[in-house]
Amino acid sequence: MDRERLIRTVEAILRGTGYKTARMEFKGSCFDIVASRLFLLLFIKVATNIDTVTGEQAEDLKRLARFFKASPLIVGLKTKNAELEEGVVYERFGIYALRPETLYDVLVENEMPAIFAERGGFYVRINGGLLRKLRERYGYSINELAQLLGISRKSLTNYERGEQAVSLEVAIRLEELFDEPLAEPIDVLHSTVEANLDVTPETPLEREIFDRLKELGLGVVKVKKAPFNAVSREDEFRILTGIDERKTRSTVKRAEMVAEVGRIINSDGVFILEKTRTEVVGEVPLIPKDSLDEVRDADELIDLIEELKKEIKKQLFG
Repeated sequence: MDRERLIRTVEAILRGTGYKTARMEFKGSCFDIVASRLFLLLFIKVATNIDTVTGEQAEDLKRLARFFKASPLIVGLKTKNAELEEGVVYERFGIYALRPETLYDVLVENEMPAIFAERGGFYVRINGGLLRKLRERYGYSINELAQLLGISRKSLTNYERGEQAVSLEVAIRLEELFDEPLAEPIDVLHSTVEANLDVTPETPLEREIFDRLKELGLGVVKVKKAPFNAVSREDEFRILTGIDERKTRSTVKRAEMVAEVGRIINSDGVFILEKTRTEVVGEVPLIPKDSLDEVRDADELIDLIEELKKEIKKQLFG
């Protein structure tokens, strides 16, 4: 399956389960699909081989997930020279990665995977408290059960304390022995990731605009691998912020993508250019940098964006 077909497959799975989606066609983007449903928001990177997802893309993906209280996800088919296994969760730079079939099982069948891949094989996390209760109920000492499983006493103690993952083989033997499910499901739709939100601007223009936005009272987080340059926040109001020297075909295409993403994640967009006439692309205003000097605070900037959007709608629809 090529990457284009893989992206369409992932979109179809999401839409078939009630998600609204927007797709990015931006070279090197940290995400390819953003999807929302009720209180769930997902930023998804699609890669035939998950090893092609770079550290820079992963860091941006985690930043967006943290900023928007969303979950990042990678969907792919291979790692190195091996196929990803269905029903198994992999990781790339701390982000869950899985096959489209596994995503289907999660969203359509409501079956969360329990197995994860690490160096050396497949593992699960088990309910340590339940394991201890079952061991005691069946009359096994730590030593007896460890010998029966062919593992060390220390490993079994760690399993019961929830301090160590269990190899898939041992987990299967435990579940067969006690006839109870012990493996803990992995909630791939509600993952929590750490992210560095303090990223240095890449150009003097970015630095100048970031500083001005901060003066207005907006929190600003730099994003490198997306159609926008930063995400900004004032209380619950969030802005996808693009920055460019001047308006080009690329600027217009990026603004159109920002409009699509904004509709899915309920955020506004704005592009601030060194020099431009004020206009709106999609529902994203393009404004000259000098306009920021006339704005006194974040609320005024938000009002400006809303007014420009209303103005363009009036022109279009009368």
